[in-house]
Amino acid sequence: MTANQTGNRRLNFARNFLTHRHLPALLALGALLVMLPALKLGLVADDLPQRVIALRPDQLPPRVTETGAPADSGSLPTVLNDFFFNKDSRGVATAKHYGMLPWWTTDDLKLGLWRPVTAFTHWLDYRLIPESPTLMHAENIAWFMAIVFLVTIIYRRLMGSGWPAGLAALMFLLDGNTYFPVAFVANRGFIMSLFFGLMCLYEHHQWRSAKSRSGLWLSLLFLALAVFANEGGASSLAFILAYALVLEGGSWRRRALTVLPAIMVIVLWRIIYTLAGSGIYHVGAYIDPSAEPLQFARVVIPRALILLAGQLPFLPPDLLFAVNPSLLPKVTAFYCALAVAVLLVFLPWVRRDKLAAFWFAVTVLAVIPAATVMPIGKNLGFVAVGAYGLIASFAAGLITRRMPAALGHRILAWTACALLLLVHIPGALAGRALAVEGTAFALKGLTRFSDVGNSPDAESRDVIVINAPCQLALAYAPANKIYHHQPLPKSLRTLVPGCTGFDVERTDDQTLVIQSKAPNMFSCDEVGPIHFAYAFRTANLLIGAPKCEAGDRYDVGSFTVEVLKVDAMDLPSRVGFRFDTSLDAPNFQWFQFDWPTLSYKPFKMPAIGQSVMLLGPAHWQP
Repeated sequence: MTANQTGNRRLNFARNFLTHRHLPALLALGALLVMLPALKLGLVADDLPQRVIALRPDQLPPRVTETGAPADSGSLPTVLNDFFFNKDSRGVATAKHYGMLPWWTTDDLKLGLWRPVTAFTHWLDYRLIPESPTLMHAENIAWFMAIVFLVTIIYRRLMGSGWPAGLAALMFLLDGNTYFPVAFVANRGFIMSLFFGLMCLYEHHQWRSAKSRSGLWLSLLFLALAVFANEGGASSLAFILAYALVLEGGSWRRRALTVLPAIMVIVLWRIIYTLAGSGIYHVGAYIDPSAEPLQFARVVIPRALILLAGQLPFLPPDLLFAVNPSLLPKVTAFYCALAVAVLLVFLPWVRRDKLAAFWFAVTVLAVIPAATVMPIGKNLGFVAVGAYGLIASFAAGLITRRMPAALGHRILAWTACALLLLVHIPGALAGRALAVEGTAFALKGLTRFSDVGNSPDAESRDVIVINAPCQLALAYAPANKIYHHQPLPKSLRTLVPGCTGFDVERTDDQTLVIQSKAPNMFSCDEVGPIHFAYAFRTANLLIGAPKCEAGDRYDVGSFTVEVLKVDAMDLPSRVGFRFDTSLDAPNFQWFQFDWPTLSYKPFKMPAIGQSVMLLGPAHWQP
């Protein structure tokens, strides 16, 4: 058999597969296969404190409320309201007193995500299968299978039953950004909102193309379910807006009227959401456009371009967290420039083809709500729907020679098309394999950075960590101990972040003074261009780095924090900690993070007038 015959057979096989009438079911089965490794992950990270809220009080340690958990945990109203960390000022104070939140957390912090549709499914899990994380993961995978089945149907409805629709669906299935969000039980709300958002688009198309009145009402119902499952469901509006802008006929007034019902649903949801006391304020990862419009306006374009770079040329946006802060502006500019370049390559085809214009509009519009959160790959689901429709349409235009005839543009377009297909098919397969290993490695590391030992008398001890490198990871420690049936410490507090070196001096029997080796205690050692310590620094800043003056005081219950010196950015560099009792009191259990071994170890309290130096990540050797 000649090389041409072999190539033709492969092309015919690919074409027959992509146009197979059972392709939606085949790809849904593929979704199950690619997600099978997630069944072994167990409960991790946000799953653990959510488990505390979902279990009944008689299933939890008696002192769990001291960590900030609700007294009536497990009840349906509590789970619906508090499952996603609904913290008011009183809850923030309780969490700071125990140590779930560090002393530098702003008192104005508001962390209230209200996702009742999703919370209800978790409540059912903990009523029916409380000890089976595998089945909880299987439920997430079932939602993903439904998404892949549905997105394939939608591509075929809008693009026809030819190979471009199948190609778009195949790329969506292989998308490397979907492994972690589907594998993470706590992220179920986003994949549910994506499913409901796709159903919203499907029924909207039924309404507009077949004049089905039921399609209108079902579309609005699914839109409501999308936003009550997850705030990201607001990206569903991108489908409706893009449809009106591109696929809808008639006057602009008539088109606007087709969008009005969906906008009313979004407005009503936002009113109910606000009246329920939900919202995000003073959390660095989130910006609420309705509460902080100017701040969102400043970041929306760079965030959106970073997300587009994460979806189109597939540069992981999460990587930016681990980039050296001094290099971050240049790396961000590279991401943005690459995203703009890819969009410009698409533009000539978008001008000529209505479906390409629709998918282009979906991609650009969906990225705006996603930009309310710091750029993370797991939030790209809605953007991916538009992006893969656009790439497949672009490839079809080239192959059928319907693209502009200019030789220079054809060469550029073919080069871009080949690179995009390589990235999103064989590259995505490799990316998924790496995602499986990388997720397991990252979650194992997260456990290490929250492991402060298992003392048998922990319930009577106040655990104090001098330098926790990642406070977010340490905050999972109480829920992790509850999950593994270990004693719960009386309290678990952090004195300073641990991404740089510190001098720890004992000035008297009850006082420690900690001096940062870097300009401020939120700094990070220089550890090369990319390092996980930079990601820890970012995480420590998310809950607020206090702009302060020398002499400012913070009362944390059993000790008082006094800022003794600040740097040029008004961030604390020298801080005193005055305890109510002797630092040698038997109820204290002291730990330090040891970077050379990447583990917590007991901290030996220096004598009065003496000091100890704690090393930063620059001293870690992999």
